[in-house]
Amino acid sequence: MRLEHPSVRRDGALIEITYDGERIPALAGETVAAALAAHGVAAYRHTRDGGRRGLYCGMGACFECLVTVDGKASQRACLTKVAEGQVVRSQPPAGTAADPLAPLVPPPQGAAPEERTPDLLVLGAGPAGLAAAEAAARRGADVVVLDERPQSGGQYFKPLAPSHRADRPTDRQFRAGRALVDAARLAGATIVQEATVWGAHAPDEVVAVVAGRETVYRPRRLVIASGAYERPAPFAGWTLPGVMTTGAGQTLARAYRVAPGRRVVIAGNGPLNLQLACELVEGGVTVAAVLESAPRPSPAQWRALWTAVRSAPSLIGDGARYLLRLRRAGVPVLWSHGIVAAEGAAEGTERLERVRYAPLGADGAPRLGESVTVAADALCLGYGFIPSTEIARALGCAHRLVDRHLGYLATETAEDGATSLPGVFAVGDGVDLGGSKVAQARGTLAGIAAATQLGFADTDPEQGRRARTDLRRAEGFQAALWSIYQAPPPRLDAVPDEAMLCRCEEVTFGQVRAEIAAGHDSLAALKRNTRLGMGRCQGRYCSATAALLLEQATGRPRAADQYLAPRLPAKPTPAGAFAFEKPEWGGHQRAITPNLARPLEDGPLPDQEAEILIVGGGVVGACLAYYLTQAGRDVLVVERGDTNLQASGANAGSLHVQLLSFDFGAKAEAGGGPAAATLALGPRSIALWRDLERACGADFELAVTGGLMVADSPAGMDFLRAKAALERRYGVENAIIDAAELRRLAPALSEELVGAEYAPQEGKINPLRATYAVLEQARRQGARFLRGVNVTGIAAAPAVEGGGWRVETPRCRIRAKQIINASGPWARETGRLVGIDVPVHSAPLQMIVTEPAPKLVSQLVAHADRHLSLKQAVTGGLIIGGAWTAVFDPARRFNTVSRSSIEGNLWVARHVLPQIAGLHVVRAWAAMNINIDGAPIIGPVPGLPGFFNTVTSNGYTLAPVVARMTADLLLDGRTDIDPTPFLLDRFR
Repeated sequence: MRLEHPSVRRDGALIEITYDGERIPALAGETVAAALAAHGVAAYRHTRDGGRRGLYCGMGACFECLVTVDGKASQRACLTKVAEGQVVRSQPPAGTAADPLAPLVPPPQGAAPEERTPDLLVLGAGPAGLAAAEAAARRGADVVVLDERPQSGGQYFKPLAPSHRADRPTDRQFRAGRALVDAARLAGATIVQEATVWGAHAPDEVVAVVAGRETVYRPRRLVIASGAYERPAPFAGWTLPGVMTTGAGQTLARAYRVAPGRRVVIAGNGPLNLQLACELVEGGVTVAAVLESAPRPSPAQWRALWTAVRSAPSLIGDGARYLLRLRRAGVPVLWSHGIVAAEGAAEGTERLERVRYAPLGADGAPRLGESVTVAADALCLGYGFIPSTEIARALGCAHRLVDRHLGYLATETAEDGATSLPGVFAVGDGVDLGGSKVAQARGTLAGIAAATQLGFADTDPEQGRRARTDLRRAEGFQAALWSIYQAPPPRLDAVPDEAMLCRCEEVTFGQVRAEIAAGHDSLAALKRNTRLGMGRCQGRYCSATAALLLEQATGRPRAADQYLAPRLPAKPTPAGAFAFEKPEWGGHQRAITPNLARPLEDGPLPDQEAEILIVGGGVVGACLAYYLTQAGRDVLVVERGDTNLQASGANAGSLHVQLLSFDFGAKAEAGGGPAAATLALGPRSIALWRDLERACGADFELAVTGGLMVADSPAGMDFLRAKAALERRYGVENAIIDAAELRRLAPALSEELVGAEYAPQEGKINPLRATYAVLEQARRQGARFLRGVNVTGIAAAPAVEGGGWRVETPRCRIRAKQIINASGPWARETGRLVGIDVPVHSAPLQMIVTEPAPKLVSQLVAHADRHLSLKQAVTGGLIIGGAWTAVFDPARRFNTVSRSSIEGNLWVARHVLPQIAGLHVVRAWAAMNINIDGAPIIGPVPGLPGFFNTVTSNGYTLAPVVARMTADLLLDGRTDIDPTPFLLDRFR
């Protein structure tokens, strides 16, 4: 349904697109979402469980409105403009030769991305970003503004799209937005629309995709004005097509003159909902009800009302007019009411049909006995906002927790937007919530401050004084408005188990509650156990809810450093834009091994005793605990962070049998001998993984699919033949195959490949499932686990005390007869406590994962000449790695990804699997790998009776076998595999 307005006319040419084969009329200049909504279409992408999703956020943050456009997968309908003859599909391409994933962007040109060096880079063209750009450019700075939307103005101004024209702005909001855009351009700022910011690796290294190409900006100063997104308000049915945010509904109505539905319910908290209701009514839409969760304003709030009137009389006047118009139109405005459920006709329905709502008690609980059900084909939800702090957090700017509504992280800034990082400013609702007037005033102050730091004269001091006056007035108004619209607290306990918590990964409240009850009581543990926060929206619409749910369930207050770690890209970005060839190197690049733990618990514990103490709660520690408790031993595992959260929990899950390319030949550690000695361990360990899966009664997503190490040259094939011959001597099954056989096994791989080594015993496993399952089974067998326990001292106990070991930690003392050092990359640190050197180095590595794709490759894929590990997960995402180096940030005690490694890794991956160019990168993460000499270190330590080491590179594959061997050596003094090549003695 298209909305009419006497001052607005359609200006775009009438064109035609098709959607799932149906011909749809559209207006040039509007988005796919607007065209579909005008035609009454609400259902877009298909979920893994067969459901449908529709337009939700309307601003490109939720990734629910994905469609395939002319063969390009995962295009956001809310941002993608229509074109004549466009073919739009709700399903992604099949990834076959007949229906391939079309490249999302042109192939990169040159040896490196283009670099630009403005004085000031502004991220976001909303009120704050435009004001900052105008102020700095007016003072002479070279200013570039990057904005993701088709038009400048942000969520607040929402300018009219090119599909329509108005001879003059139809209201004060449109007029103010146009004036600010014009002022920024007139001052000399360059505004780049439809630019997707990958993220910031440093204040002077901001990466974006502009016109389909990676562009690196190296500004002298940076202003982050990334805005906010509407906070989620979960209930049963909130993922149904037709349920969207108020912002999405208003974008359709204001920018594209399209109604979100014919009969609409609007619910939430704040006057924005009243504005949308009026705009829809004026356009001929039936608004069934406006539900406001706050109580009706009363005379007792006269101070706040007076402050609001005095600070912004025009805005208060607007609110009064909205209420009057709605009353005249017969639209009920129900205070202290909220949504109970959204319902469709039946399971699998493709559209909302009914809305159930109820009055709210003072505590926020719905009075279900008084609930009402009304017919509706659209439900718009506006419950407030959450700042988009992703880029500021990735840079390392200081943040604090704001305990309002669901709670959110706010960037700590000075009045002029200066953050804790020199040269970085953050302003607007992307910092903390304050509304457009606060955003614009702070943006002006940030632009002036940045220009002043750059040495430009303040040619208009009065502008800064006006901005400070405006800021004080706007902050007073906002505080008064929040007081007037003070809503009861969110009642997550009233949300039913079947309601979705994580929209992207389809994780329900019931699943999350069960995990918390099982002891997985941190956001990081929930993420690893349920995939919460791993989808395309990257936790925007679930992490705040899950954090509050955790606090309510555990009584442990939320803390800023316990939120999900920021990951790049800030939003899914075309993989093909970042593929640049890099020089090769040998092995792993070593680094320091910092303490990365962020313990949840730090209070004192009772002193502990155990027969066997295992230091380290990763996959090796879990397997050790399993085998030793299976033998009836008393086992205590201590972990200074939380179990499975460091090297093991960030593992990509490859099960290797053949040697990696850098473990053989000229690149190999120690000439390759130690790595060759481990060859016999791989098949044994994978067999043990199968045994563990059966014993635990859990699905590890373990699949022995075979591995392919591919070559693209005769020299590469010669390398593979020599390597395969060595591997066969150690009992590894393999075969050298030609290009035709490679094509038969993996038809999606590049036609430039000339052959491969095929190792049928290789495969993959989900480390997020497997480690936790083994930990739980060990716990059922009697193992005890203590987290947040950092071992700081180990000393031999005297014989008169029965021998064994005394262990010191900040939380308790521990007595143990035997100790196993299973500290992974930190094994050297643990060894030093008993006076030995365990020659283990850390190697920060990074991995990349794409969005879910059609089935492209079954095998584990590597390359003969280049660093590459590639496989497709059960969820469909491609996991791309291969020992590309990450970077340690000492200021944050945090490993982070390297742009150079991202580019090089994606170049190799695209070279091997060309259809990667048709996918988006969803996230990249850094992990801590272990570097020894190519072989594990296991067994007893001479001169230290009762002290054992168990640490290995290629740790996920080999964890069960090295744990089994250590357990055998500890229990029986022998093992059926000769441990000699793996003992610490070999380094003497």
